[in-house]
Amino acid sequence: MTPTEILIFLQEVPLFTDLTVEEFAQLADICRERNFDKGHAIFYADDQGTSFYVIAKGAVKIVVLADDGREHILGVLKAQDFFGEMSLLDGEARSATAIALENSQVLSISREDFQSVLRRNPDISLKIMVTICRRLRRADRRVESLAFLSAPGRVARILLEMGKEHGERTDEGLSLHHKMTRQELANIAGTSRETLTRVLMEFQDEGLLTLRKNVLIVHDEKQLASKMI
Repeated sequence: MTPTEILIFLQEVPLFTDLTVEEFAQLADICRERNFDKGHAIFYADDQGTSFYVIAKGAVKIVVLADDGREHILGVLKAQDFFGEMSLLDGEARSATAIALENSQVLSISREDFQSVLRRNPDISLKIMVTICRRLRRADRRVESLAFLSAPGRVARILLEMGKEHGERTDEGLSLHHKMTRQELANIAGTSRETLTRVLMEFQDEGLLTLRKNVLIVHDEKQLASKMI
């Protein structure tokens, strides 16, 4: 990205909407572009947090990894989303691993520069706190799902949550474009790939959704929500 392209992109990121023209120019000057191929780790859990990241292109999954290599996906982030803020705020090591879900381009800001931006712009801190709270609430719902919901209930909740965050309403219904594998979707729902596939096919047979390559269309959100038992 050219400096002008970085500046234009930053002006479109909701986190930075209250900055002045001069502050946008200063922010663009401290951003560093980094590119990651699909499957490449941006950082690992327990790494020291040295940078804050904003996604310019692509998608990133935030995961916790078991000792045997299994992963549980905590969230999927797209363009204009940010991550890596917690370690920079509390000084602790990274709490999760960030992996490029597809070929991705991110802008990084060093710890020192990021903290300087926060000191000059306290409204950004408030927006970050709101986002952290939203992510914690989502994590609470995931824990609740694992504890109390059936496999169809967990899958239904995940689809509705992803649709709310990243979906697009069309004439056919709530359209969710994604590049995740069935295994990755299963990791989010806390179930096996085989169970996820069976549940998705059952939902499709009932007319609740349609499955296409990298696209999932929810036709009846209310009926899908009724599966959360």
